Amino acid sequence: MRALRAASLLALLGLVGACGNANNGETPMPPVEDASGEVGIDGSAGAAGTSNEAGVDASKDALPEGASGAGGTDSGPKPDVEEAGYDAPPEAAPDAKPKAGCITGTFNPYFGILHDHTSYSDGEKKPSDAFAWARDVAGLDILVVTDHLEQVMIPTRWSDCKNQADQANAPGTFLAACGYEYATFSTPPISTGHNNIFFNSSLMDPSKWDVQDVYDSLAGCSTCIGQYNHPGDDATMTWNDFALVPAAEDKMRLFEFNGGGPVWDLFFQALNNGWHVSPALNQDNHSADWGTKNDHRSGYFMASLDRPSLWDAMKNRRSFATWDKNASIRMMADQDCWMGSILSGYDSAEISLEATDSDTGDGFTQIELFGSSKQLLGTVDCQSKTTCSGKVTINGAAAKFVIAKATQQDGDTLIGAPIWFNP
Repeated sequence: MRALRAASLLALLGLVGACGNANNGETPMPPVEDASGEVGIDGSAGAAGTSNEAGVDASKDALPEGASGAGGTDSGPKPDVEEAGYDAPPEAAPDAKPKAGCITGTFNPYFGILHDHTSYSDGEKKPSDAFAWARDVAGLDILVVTDHLEQVMIPTRWSDCKNQADQANAPGTFLAACGYEYATFSTPPISTGHNNIFFNSSLMDPSKWDVQDVYDSLAGCSTCIGQYNHPGDDATMTWNDFALVPAAEDKMRLFEFNGGGPVWDLFFQALNNGWHVSPALNQDNHSADWGTKNDHRSGYFMASLDRPSLWDAMKNRRSFATWDKNASIRMMADQDCWMGSILSGYDSAEISLEATDSDTGDGFTQIELFGSSKQLLGTVDCQSKTTCSGKVTINGAAAKFVIAKATQQDGDTLIGAPIWFNP
């Protein structure tokens, strides 16, 4: 199937010059705003949410009025915390080591699929059918249709997908949106991996096949978020062994666990190399079974069920992968700092862990806490409880990052986003 897509890509390259919305890796045009000034996951509707991370490349010019990139540890100017809507922290003692990067807030888990296809590439039916099935049959909170870039470029398919998403999108009830999947090659037809692109109002140039071109295009897009799709599906799908590309590090946020290879090991490889990515688990549907193909879900802790909150959850890495359709996992540092935080100045931290499933009898056996190089830092005995919680104190000065993994009685697992520790 991938060989057919490569052939299809070659046949469609002549269309690139005719498509006015291909950005050729350059900074994209500002996202299109609707009457309310909201910018959506595809740049066409819904406001980008407030981020509590410094250095977010989605600048205030790309965000709606009132949103800002505040707090956090990435490089970039620090906005005034009171102006951004947060309480000013107390002044540190003269000899105290400064602490930074704690992402705070009140968020609830929502479940979705953010990698799937329709007849607009190599799947079945239309995006409108996918949205209706995901909402009414599968009971998903979120569906983002991500057809292949080289096929969605065929005239009207991209705009049609976004129009159908806008019709299905119902903030507070169901989130519908469109992204696309960008296949990359180092020496055609040797694949180095596939990437989903979210929050881009433009289509990238599919004639640029190398993974570096994807990174360059992401670096030039103020609102984009990227995802590593099905890592390890074959031996070449490792993105040059996850070599760090600093210009794109702030844009690659999600790492799929529905790959055919040693995904757990590859996840640690990416983290150890310096990528700040968080887990996702999708279905990569190519038939009309969006959300019902299996119980795989990507979970996002969001302020509300809408596009801006999804952008904020993705950007600040508040995600988890779950093999159970309604189970969630949460990790906090020192009670207030959400998983996804990049903390600085923490000599030690108390890590709070919680896994929960709403189904009676669908209990957990354990929650494990891992550090870099897959070092086991602690285990919580869940005793078959459907809500399991515990705490582990770690040495923040020695830890590079920590990851929580929960296991259920039936063998299903959940993997939460890391918390990072900088010196």
